[in-house]
Amino acid sequence: MKVLHIISGGEVGGSKKHLLSLALNADFKNIIVCLIEGELYKEAVKLGLDVRLIKQKGRFDLSVLKQIQRIVMDEKVDIINCHGGRANFLGLFLKKSLKKPFVSTIHSDYLRDYEGNFLKSLIFSNINAYALKKFDYYIAVSDEFKKMLVERGFPKNRIFVVYNGIDFDKVYSFELEDVVKKYNLPKDKKFVSMVARLHPIKGHKFLFDAAKKVLKEYKDVHFLIIGDGSIKEHLINYVKKLNIEDNVRFLGFQRPDEFLAISSFSVLTSMSESFPLSILEAAKYKKTVVSTLVGGISDLIEDGYNGYLVKYGDVDALCQKILDLLKDDLKAKEFGERLYDKAKDMFSLEKFVDGYSKIYKKIMGE
Repeated sequence: MKVLHIISGGEVGGSKKHLLSLALNADFKNIIVCLIEGELYKEAVKLGLDVRLIKQKGRFDLSVLKQIQRIVMDEKVDIINCHGGRANFLGLFLKKSLKKPFVSTIHSDYLRDYEGNFLKSLIFSNINAYALKKFDYYIAVSDEFKKMLVERGFPKNRIFVVYNGIDFDKVYSFELEDVVKKYNLPKDKKFVSMVARLHPIKGHKFLFDAAKKVLKEYKDVHFLIIGDGSIKEHLINYVKKLNIEDNVRFLGFQRPDEFLAISSFSVLTSMSESFPLSILEAAKYKKTVVSTLVGGISDLIEDGYNGYLVKYGDVDALCQKILDLLKDDLKAKEFGERLYDKAKDMFSLEKFVDGYSKIYKKIMGE
C-alpha cells in the first residue's frame, strides 16, 4: 500500500510531528509532497523520508498539479491524504483527474485557522470548507472534531478518528542547572511552560492576564513560552504593557523537551484545539497540565485528578489553578504521574500508527 501525503511543508507544530511520526513508523509506504521549502520539508529530508518538493508560486498556483499527478501515476499511489487548507485546495482539482480515494486529516478547526485576520478568514477558510466537502473520507484527531464535522454536515460514516500518539520511551535527561545556564534563565524560581505557536487561536494573552494576577501572590515563578509565530512582537509588547516581562521568557521555536523537563507543570490556553501533541509531550515528562476545556483535551485530562481544565477566558479560574499547583509540589507531582500513566496507555505511538493503517486498509477494502 502506498499513500501520498500533500502538505504545505511550512508547518512547525502538531501537524508536522503528526505526519512525520506516521511516515517514520508506518509499515506501509508514505510519500510526502511539500509545496513550501519550510520546516516540515527540511526535517523530512534530514530524517531520510521520501519527500518531494513541488514549489507553489502562491496559494492558488495550480501549475503543480501535473507534477503531483505524475508522482501518483509513476509510484502507483493507492490513497491521497491531504493535510491543511493549501493541500485541500489542490485536492479539489486533483480529485477530478485521479480516480483514487481522497482523504483529508483535520488537524484544526478549519473555520478558525485564520483567527484574528478577517480577510484571510473570509477567503481561505471558506475555500477550505468548500474543498473539504468534496473529499471521500476524513480523519479527525479527536472525537470532538468528528462531532464538529458531523454538525457541519459531513457524513458520519466517512469520518474516522485517530488520536495523536508519541513515543513515551524517548525521554531525555536534563539537569536544571545546565538548562538555566544555557538559556540564562533565573535561578531559584519555578518554571511554568507553554508550548504553542504564537497565534491568536492559542490564547497567550489569556495566559499573560492570569500570570499578572499570579505574580501578585506568588513572585518566584517564571513563564517559559516555547514557540514562534506571526504575533510575537505583539505578545512581547503585551507582556511589557502588563509589566510582567521580568517573569516571562520568549524562547522561540525550540524542541520542548528540556523546558518541559525543568518545569513544575505546563499550561495550554487555546480557544480551539483538536487533540494537541503538547499535552502528550508534557505527560511524557510526567508534568501535569492546566488547560482550557476545548477539543479532545478532556479525553486525557481529568479535572482535579491528573490536571486542571478551565473555561477559555476565565482569568480568575486559570490564576487559581496555576497558584494551586505552584503552592503544592506534591499535588503537581501526583497529577503529573497520573497524566503520564493515562497518556502512555491510551495515546502511544503504536496506537496512532495502527489507527492509520486500519483506516487505509478499510478504505482500500482489504
